[in-house]
Formats: sequence, C-alpha cells, structure tokens
Amino acid sequence: MTKDKEKSLKDAIGIDLPQRRFGFITIEKGFIKADQLYEALIKQRAQEAGGTERRLMGMILKDLGYLSVSQIDEILQTLEDEAESRKNTPMFLK
Repeated sequence: MTKDKEKSLKDAIGIDLPQRRFGFITIEKGFIKADQLYEALIKQRAQEAGGTERRLMGMILKDLGYLSVSQIDEILQTLEDEAESRKNTPMFLK
C-alpha cells in the first residue's frame, strides 16, 4: 500500500495503520516461512485481480492451513501493542 493510500485510509477511518505488516510478524514469530507468505500474497493478489474483495492475510493463511486462530490472535495482539506503544511515544521520537 502506498503512503498516499495509507494516509487516505487513515483519514477515512480514523485509525493508525500498523508500522509493520501482519505477514512479517508471522514470519518473525516463526509461525510460517517466507515462501508460505509469498504463496498467500500471490493468492491475495489473484483474488483481487479476479474482482473479489481483498481478503485479510490472516484469513488466507488460515485457509491455507498455515495459521491457527490462536496464532492470528497473537499476531493481532502484537500489532495492537505496537500501535499502543506508538500512541504513547512523543511525536519527536517517532
């Protein structure tokens, strides 16, 4: 997602987008390998190209059998914790 799209999305829905992406955190936690993320990204892009609404990466990885619901919850909690941490960081340190 481009910076312009991120800014317009942030303005439209009034939330900060995560600094890090779901898939990278999933790899960092050791839940999946890079090639599994790549497979899910290809699937996500193919669905979009076919006119299907963009599906969340966690749901695609779950459908592929690579993630459990509890792992998705853990990743989302990590993203939430990081967003909360940024919210409490003085602007000049961001």
